[in-house]
Amino acid sequence: MTQNVLVLGGGKVGKSVAELLLGCGRGAYRVTLADRDAGNLKLAETNLARLKTLVRHPVEFTTRRVDAGDPAAVREALKGQHYIVCMLPYDLTRGLAEMANEMGVHYFDVTEDVKATEQVLKIQREKRARVALVPQCGLAPGYIAIAANDVAKDFEEIHDLKLRVGALPQYPTNSLKYNVTWSTSGLVNEYCEPCNVMLDGEVVKCPALEGLEWFSFEGVEYEAFYTSGGVGTLIESLAAQGKVKKGETSIAYKTIRYPGHRDLMKFLLQDLRFGLDEAKPTPKGNRFDRKACVDLLDYAIPHASQDVAVIFINCIGMRRGRREQQNFRRKVRAAEVFGRTWPAIELTTAAGVCGMVELHRTGKLPATGLVKQEDCPLEEFNNTVFGLGFEGPERIEAAVKG
Repeated sequence: MTQNVLVLGGGKVGKSVAELLLGCGRGAYRVTLADRDAGNLKLAETNLARLKTLVRHPVEFTTRRVDAGDPAAVREALKGQHYIVCMLPYDLTRGLAEMANEMGVHYFDVTEDVKATEQVLKIQREKRARVALVPQCGLAPGYIAIAANDVAKDFEEIHDLKLRVGALPQYPTNSLKYNVTWSTSGLVNEYCEPCNVMLDGEVVKCPALEGLEWFSFEGVEYEAFYTSGGVGTLIESLAAQGKVKKGETSIAYKTIRYPGHRDLMKFLLQDLRFGLDEAKPTPKGNRFDRKACVDLLDYAIPHASQDVAVIFINCIGMRRGRREQQNFRRKVRAAEVFGRTWPAIELTTAAGVCGMVELHRTGKLPATGLVKQEDCPLEEFNNTVFGLGFEGPERIEAAVKG
């Protein structure tokens, strides 16, 4: 049976979720892509029309103008859908899971916003879940938790687990050493909100942009620091597995950037106070807060498709009676897929959420209730076509056509 999927939010990555789901789903999905911006929908229509000429299976899609800030319009768009994949900015995500659960539509999102995810967890805690609730399905949070759990599974005791992810320009030229490839509002939000970290066996909240470290990966120098949301629910899951040692275990997620980026962002967000959620107007009537920061970065920082996603996990702990270390690393570059260039962050984020939808559709994940990323075995994820988004993007089209 063909599954109806509403992709709500057709921006940088939302349009790619629709395209990848239709391209790799072999006709299993019928997609409605909804956005309030006609320009986003027009670009998506161009991509999907091209896709129809490149694959043998049916590519069934519609686009729809929907203002996600209008609950009645969202409710109307949800009618007749089996799945919703929420690709909205973090401030429009909250409350959507409640609506989907009420209407019997399986809910998936990629948000790093802790408050939005807490609303999803609340449905599960109150035992009201009627559908699958699968938050934080992108790259980080998302795939990084699947991979980290796979690394940790053979350890009896975890002493130190570091999850690091970064989407970076391949050819940085500005002082930030950064180009816009991801949601700018999501970027600023994760640089400002508190971060869940386990230190010495205790869960604490640390300020974003702290925990600065430097490391080398395949001959390139990077920095990494705490940002909000990337660890998802992994800390709680590993504690429930009995792998946490009180007074010793540290688990943290950090964002990877080129050296110097963090100091400049800290100056902008903290010293110049652009990190304020809402700022009072100046005597001249100007506001300098997160919204202004998002507008500034979107306007001034060049957008680029030539990026690279770096994934680097270290785990140290007790395994088979001795203290050992195991690493996991992936480097995914922008790739040509289905007749266009996919930035690495678009491809990996879309692959993360599409893979989870596919595993649910095929019965590999629980049918209802909360599904955590670490509930998905890495091997199962990699057995889907979407797993090639991390293991070999150049093989995606051949796998679909073959």
